[in-house]
Amino acid sequence: MMDMSAGERELREYRPAPALCDGLGLPAHLVWPRYEGRSVGNLAATVGRALGVPLDGVLPPLADELLDGMLDGVKRVILLVMDAMGWMALRRVMATDAGLVFHRLAEQGRLMPLTTTFLSTTNSVLSSIWTGCPPAQHGLLGYELYLREWMMAVEAIGFSSPFAPFSNTLLAWGFDPEAFLPVPSLAQRLAPFGVPTYSVIQKGLTSTPLSRMHFRGAKEVRGHSYGSDFWLTLRRTLSAQGNGRRLIAGYWSAVDTLAHKFGPEDESGEVEIRSIAMLMEDVFLRRLTPEEREGTLLLMTADHGQIHTPARQVVAAEAHPALLDMLWMPPVGEGRVPFFYVRDGAHDDAWAYLHEAFGGEFTFLSRAQLLESGLLGPGEVYREVPYRLGDIIGIATGNGAFTRTKEGVERLPGRHGGLSPEEMLVPLLAVRLDKA
Repeated sequence: MMDMSAGERELREYRPAPALCDGLGLPAHLVWPRYEGRSVGNLAATVGRALGVPLDGVLPPLADELLDGMLDGVKRVILLVMDAMGWMALRRVMATDAGLVFHRLAEQGRLMPLTTTFLSTTNSVLSSIWTGCPPAQHGLLGYELYLREWMMAVEAIGFSSPFAPFSNTLLAWGFDPEAFLPVPSLAQRLAPFGVPTYSVIQKGLTSTPLSRMHFRGAKEVRGHSYGSDFWLTLRRTLSAQGNGRRLIAGYWSAVDTLAHKFGPEDESGEVEIRSIAMLMEDVFLRRLTPEEREGTLLLMTADHGQIHTPARQVVAAEAHPALLDMLWMPPVGEGRVPFFYVRDGAHDDAWAYLHEAFGGEFTFLSRAQLLESGLLGPGEVYREVPYRLGDIIGIATGNGAFTRTKEGVERLPGRHGGLSPEEMLVPLLAVRLDKA
């Protein structure tokens, strides 16, 4: 098992170009996404490599030394995303319980930190995981986005009005989720090579626009209801498909839900992570047959972590009418990374206001600065990305966040989207089940 402390330190200290980073004014403690081979965006190509499928036009696979020797003879890959089970949260729970199955699996395989992508938010990161492309190329940048093609801002999971989230607004108007992302899904890339994809996600998510985007081309999307049902459905999916090559994708959201509601350091998150470990061991791992284990690679990661955002550090935009008068709509994006769309002629005043009022909690970048920074990843930028970013982008440097209304200040004690270590560092647990 690799030296986890050294791996974490290297990710925290990395800067692609010190002069560039210094020019942006981003504090040294923020974590830069590692698209070149140490991020969750590199998992798609890693899956392809393990299954003998060459993937073109995607981010490269994980650096060779991270999974050295683990990809040989792989027939099946199980790729699990535990929403918001960040590196720091997992390590905190593991430090208090030496009996968790994660310790054994780490000894038999690898447990290491990776970075997530930026913005560190579910719909964007999952889009990178399930397409292999960075946000700059897939264009799904944050939870709330202005879509010029629809002439409106939307919450970009259910693709509905931000004032009526998950109400299927755009679906009712003819929105086609399967045509929204400009890049193929991982399932679509694997299928021509005879490698089917099976997805295991919550029943309520199987038909959402986001799931329909991510699992285009999947052989089957199976819904589950509870934590026990997740692991049981995962095992049955593995058991039912024989010995052929395949990808089984799984997603579990409870850590994120609890951290949003109670805060990421609340006991509820620790209990949920323990529950994941216990059910994984009892319902899934212990009941696998030797045939099911043979050639099976398990990869478990997270899309992001979470950071505590005290109400006193959350800004309600409606409390700043002078700022809103400089904008042509309230901020969108993420609370931790707000996008400001500025009225013609008001850019200098808005820039000055943001720096004077919130410069202690946020670094502000122009659209051009963010696009040139590489934070959204390499490659040709999708044509809609500049329009979805706004004119000024804020990046939280501490525990602050933006929200539209005063009622929203206390709604989410835990948030994500930014570049803090709590948000950006995620685990990768990799283990060959025929050796576990």
